[in-house]
Amino acid sequence: MSIEIKQLLIKSNIIQRNKLEDSELPEDYRELKEDILAECQRLIHDSLQRKEDR
Repeated sequence: MSIEIKQLLIKSNIIQRNKLEDSELPEDYRELKEDILAECQRLIHDSLQRKEDR
């Protein structure tokens, strides 16, 4: 018997221990933040497209 998982949701809380501005963050963190935001936008867009297709 096979099981198909169509979507995996991961909830997380990000706690900022110090209040750094975006300009003060290391380049790796800014790139990671941009990648995460882009992926979230893509997932939201895909979800809205699937709802419209129904």
